[in-house]
Amino acid sequence: KHRKAQACCVQMATCASTQVPGAMVLWLLVVGTLAIRVDSSLADAGVAGQLPPLGKQEHSDHRVIVRYSEMPPGDLDTTEIDKQIQKLKAHPNVVRAQSLPSLGMAVVSLDSAEAGEELMETLQHDSSVELVVPDTWVSAFDLFAGGDSPLDVTAEPNRRLRSQHALPVQCSAHAACRMRGLIGDCCPAKDGMMLSCCSSPGNDLVALQTYGGTYVSASPDGAISQIAGAPQDSEIFEIAFHEDSGVSFRSLYGKYLTADAQGVVRADRAVVTHHEKFEMVEDGNGTVYLKSSFGKYLGAEDLERITADRTNASLWERFRVQPQAVPGQRLPDDPAFSKLWGMHSYHGFDIDAPEAWQVWTGEIGKGITVAVIDTGIDYNHEDLSEQMWVNPMEIPGNGVDDDGNGYIDDVHGADFANEDGDPMDDQMHGTHCAGTIAGIGNNAVGVSGVAWRGVRLMALKFLTSTGSGRTSDAIRAIDYAVAHGARIASNSWGGGGSSSALRTAIERAEGAGMLFTAAAGNEASNNDEVPSFPANYDISNVISVASTTYLGEMSSFSCYGNSTVHVAAPGSGIYSTVPNNGYETLSGTSMATPHVSGLAALVWMYRPQLSMHQVRDIIIGSVRTLPALDGKVITGGLINAKDALEAAWAFDPPNPPAHAPQAIEFEDIDPRIGAYGGVVTITAAADESDIDYYRVYMVSGAGFQLEAVGEPIPATGEPELTMELNASFVPPMYARALVAVSGRASGEMPARLRGLAPHVDIEDYGLPILGPKSVSWIGDPDTKKDFVNGSLLVERATDEASITTYNVYWHAESGARGPMLGSIAAVGFLEPVCSGTSCGLINMNRADDGAYVFERRPYGGLEDAEIRASGPGSVELTYFDTEDYYDKLTIGDEELHGNLTCCLPTMELSDGRTAIKWSSDDSIHGAGWSFRLRQEGSTVELQIETSEVLGSGFEVVPAYEKNELMSGMIVVEISGGAGKSQSEAYRGGKRRLATSEPSWGRRIGGANIPASNDKVHPTSVHAKQQKEPWLLQSGLETRSSARVIWSAEQVQQLSPFAARHGRVRSSFMVTGLAEEACTKPAIRAAFVQALAKQLPGVEESDVRLVRALGASIEEARHATPQDQVGWVRVEFEIEPSEGAHIIDLDRIESQLILLSIGRRPAEKFGSALSLVLKASGLPHHLMASPLDVVFTAPQQLSPRMLAAAPLLASAAEHSGDRRLHGAASPLFV
Repeated sequence: KHRKAQACCVQMATCASTQVPGAMVLWLLVVGTLAIRVDSSLADAGVAGQLPPLGKQEHSDHRVIVRYSEMPPGDLDTTEIDKQIQKLKAHPNVVRAQSLPSLGMAVVSLDSAEAGEELMETLQHDSSVELVVPDTWVSAFDLFAGGDSPLDVTAEPNRRLRSQHALPVQCSAHAACRMRGLIGDCCPAKDGMMLSCCSSPGNDLVALQTYGGTYVSASPDGAISQIAGAPQDSEIFEIAFHEDSGVSFRSLYGKYLTADAQGVVRADRAVVTHHEKFEMVEDGNGTVYLKSSFGKYLGAEDLERITADRTNASLWERFRVQPQAVPGQRLPDDPAFSKLWGMHSYHGFDIDAPEAWQVWTGEIGKGITVAVIDTGIDYNHEDLSEQMWVNPMEIPGNGVDDDGNGYIDDVHGADFANEDGDPMDDQMHGTHCAGTIAGIGNNAVGVSGVAWRGVRLMALKFLTSTGSGRTSDAIRAIDYAVAHGARIASNSWGGGGSSSALRTAIERAEGAGMLFTAAAGNEASNNDEVPSFPANYDISNVISVASTTYLGEMSSFSCYGNSTVHVAAPGSGIYSTVPNNGYETLSGTSMATPHVSGLAALVWMYRPQLSMHQVRDIIIGSVRTLPALDGKVITGGLINAKDALEAAWAFDPPNPPAHAPQAIEFEDIDPRIGAYGGVVTITAAADESDIDYYRVYMVSGAGFQLEAVGEPIPATGEPELTMELNASFVPPMYARALVAVSGRASGEMPARLRGLAPHVDIEDYGLPILGPKSVSWIGDPDTKKDFVNGSLLVERATDEASITTYNVYWHAESGARGPMLGSIAAVGFLEPVCSGTSCGLINMNRADDGAYVFERRPYGGLEDAEIRASGPGSVELTYFDTEDYYDKLTIGDEELHGNLTCCLPTMELSDGRTAIKWSSDDSIHGAGWSFRLRQEGSTVELQIETSEVLGSGFEVVPAYEKNELMSGMIVVEISGGAGKSQSEAYRGGKRRLATSEPSWGRRIGGANIPASNDKVHPTSVHAKQQKEPWLLQSGLETRSSARVIWSAEQVQQLSPFAARHGRVRSSFMVTGLAEEACTKPAIRAAFVQALAKQLPGVEESDVRLVRALGASIEEARHATPQDQVGWVRVEFEIEPSEGAHIIDLDRIESQLILLSIGRRPAEKFGSALSLVLKASGLPHHLMASPLDVVFTAPQQLSPRMLAAAPLLASAAEHSGDRRLHGAASPLFV
């Protein structure tokens, strides 16, 4: 568990320089001086001398990734790969093998590291296997900054703002306008595009909000006052930045704000002198101080006016500068928009989102799916829920894998870290990224994403609550995204060494047309020299993203690379969504990357016909160059949403048909709750001269277009067309209608409720799956003849997910159904039910008092189970002893672990459904646990007042909305009660007369009832995991304390072949070898010889030693060096021989990964190295026996282009196939 080592790092800042042998170390940095190490490269958490990731994984199995040859995405023979999976499962020690058919790969779990090594050796001889790669670890890239300030966390406090120059205001002064032959001072182009020359003159409009919440207001006569309420014309000022760093404010009456020596503030000057310039000073809290030319601060303590007579600044001298819309901009009404400096800031170093939103927000587009591969997403968040992707083939909450993809109830994505279909974010990182991509814009809630509407956020969780995860799980997430149609994958994670398996997965995703945005990393290092993966993979669908501050500078933590990092985006102090309807400020390249992902979605929805490579080139080619980024990223620029849409403008906009279908009809006939099936009937347009096909879309109640249903229907000239939905679809939560639209090659008409296209409301024809367990009648004596009085007791169904009401009818002797007596609302009741691999090991019984008793004593390793039940109720622990932290029982929001025998708690279950989760790791075990679960409300009473007897008994019929079952109802007879005032049945007071037990094994047909009754929908309560401190990775290696023992005299240039195909870099540490030995050429030759023997296909001429470093004190502290000698670290590179293939580098990399994580391979290398060193004549006093050798994770490097991607050519060059040409265009001059 290494808790002592971790505690040391928490307590001592000096641990920041600690190196651990054999581990590729990532540094997680908190604001301040605290640093905690997390090993992100170990797939085998049990290997001696190597620490597992912080917050040990629940599933510490040992994995390898299998790459199959000749299995391209899309053309995959699933039968063939299924055969390969069965072969893998037949191998000894294989715990599980999962196919990734969209990538032509498989992930194999084994019971030991040694079994993984044996499997790798075996599969090397399988002709169908291209390569086997050991699994590795990665982690998220972000830094918790806290607060609402847009400041970079490392920026100087009270920093003076830099000046900003105005943009050209005439078409003739702007290349893009001049190229199109446009003239004048405003040039609207087709489909509403406003070019750069139509923007504001560079001076944004702002409102000045005081500490008291009022706004500074200027009257026509120049008087200044404070006004409450939303800012109007008098409260809006034009802000201008001057070369001497002064800032001026001009009212909409054309007069400048000024302050005199007496502190009187007015707005009555027509020109700017030094008295109209103010020094604007940031206070680090998102507000500013304004100091006059007389050195006095503007203040608002006087609630009627503004003064400038304070020498010292206090709270009343704080002002918040709120951006206001100018011509050519569109601002959303979201209350926190002013905090989103990355979208829009008066400093000017934003992505120009309001200028882009003036053109396009995604609100009427076809939509696009963006996979957020991260810690998951809070899909219930108020600002994200309507944007979530919905699996159209999965029925929510039924506990069934409806689409057969291996994940149960994967409605919004999947969780690969915990092996289930619920990607709920138990951290905050993924939800934060999702809000920047597509937080719902202009909904008066929270924040705005880059794309307001149209994005479908697919939540793919592979990082745990600690922020770390397996490379194999990332690959599985990519496979899922490709299989389910995601066009963009947003990846704010990385670290450790390279993995050819991950690189191949991204390459194969490229073949499927997926754009892959990746964070450059937070080590403040040069990725050209020290690569960060996956951002460094040289694949033409990858965009590597650095981070900038609100002042247009590179963030202090951001990685960079003039030939490896493509663009920069805002990443310091980014405000966005976090779980539980919250909002937080985070910093990191993790926060920059979602800006690029959101922009890619916006561009792609604006011009859906663009290819993935065209979208990538548009984003890379439309950056705004900044001096601070020159030489730091390939483009030297910050992404720009306005210019990106302007670039996409060069492609023709969609040109849909003018004629629409006349009508659409649909009625659901699928009895499953939440699933729709049947026949869609479309009445064709009266004029089909411009129509090629018809298509059906789902739309939300607000009228926004959602997913398509079925395939396009060709226009044949027939007056009526039908589409049979053989495979039922599951609509998103907010779907309310189907809309039929017409389309052709040049575009489709938008699917809207209030447009030309006809629509039909959809109503779920669902039938209950279960019914009440039992019904009992308790009758009272009644003096009236043919009347009855009493209570009907209904024991609820074991699962009310498919029931909204229980309808009670009179039942005639003939079998006919009589009048309705009343109804009972379902409440989402659920008897305890267990799911998971370990349910068969848990003892479950029903006690005499009705409580459910669960017991697992003792337990084993790697157990996993989830018990779902509904409240209200309680859980009473009767015994509890587990391994602290790692073996835990989670009940709702409470996480239990350790020995609790001293104080066993009882926890209340609130209304609705909840989950009790049990998991254990594979190390230390406790004695076990047991608890009693009590539920309330399992039986409900329907009081029947004195009523005329209209049948021989009662029928209780379960119903869903307006639909109820036609047969299988419970019938309770009233024995002899009818017509007898003093029957034997009523004698002696209340008694149970009859009970009927149902059989719900078969469902026969359904009926429609006149009206639905009040119902209570079941709710979901997801158990939260305990959050670890959220930290930031800060560096792959710390070499400042290491001493160089030997270095190659001259850094050799790569051979021509290596320049084309790359190289592999790594290092190993040798414990028990004196530093003096490394100075001897014979010993260095021995290192080369040992490496060549260990690595596949490597000759000694392929190995190049770079340098040897002596161990630092900190490194020695974390190892077991032999005191009489020491240890050294040897850095080396493998350059391929002439005629080698890229697969050879992959094999070398795979073997080095195995050496870095496996005990046996490293021991074998150490033994071989000892023999070679002895043979070289090394004196005994310079070497101990045996040698202990530990490798770091390898880095496979490939050459990068040194220039930006080709810019978009002019519109005239896109009349044909509209591909991007290599020639530069004046569009971005």
